[in-house]
Amino acid sequence: MWGRWQMSDDTFDVNFTASMIRFRPGALAIARAITGDRYDAEDAVQTAYLRAWRKRHQLSDPDAVGHWLATIVRRECYALLRAKKKWAEVPWESRARRESLSNACDPAEVVTAGEALSRVRRAFSRLPSTDQLVWHLKVHEHFRHREIATILHSSEGAVGARLHRMRTALREALA
Repeated sequence: MWGRWQMSDDTFDVNFTASMIRFRPGALAIARAITGDRYDAEDAVQTAYLRAWRKRHQLSDPDAVGHWLATIVRRECYALLRAKKKWAEVPWESRARRESLSNACDPAEVVTAGEALSRVRRAFSRLPSTDQLVWHLKVHEHFRHREIATILHSSEGAVGARLHRMRTALREALA
């Protein structure tokens, strides 16, 4: 059909873009079936399309672009669901901390601790979702930088820098 070796980069990109547009309804249908949520499906498809665009030159058979995109969409959906599941689970330590706050005797301590927790939550919610995922994997799941970098298709240095920036941002928000 439109082999990579037979056309210029511009023509390849135009044809690839046209294929992405043509397969978008199917990609959304796949994502909606997996996630069960329209908004999560949109997010997964957008992330998958960004990944596909970045790796478009690795596509060896341009006739298989539909299957290739569907695979990327499915993987992104499952990654999204795994991340959401991990965020939905409340770690045991924070549950115990909440219980100890509710059992505290001094109302001023409860108010102060509650305000600090609210500030932390607000500051954390302002971080990009990828940063939140990195933080969760590092702090709660005890993943190594190398493992997080593999998950994010990034480098170990980038993960370390991201964690440093997050710590700095949270520290500033609490100051």
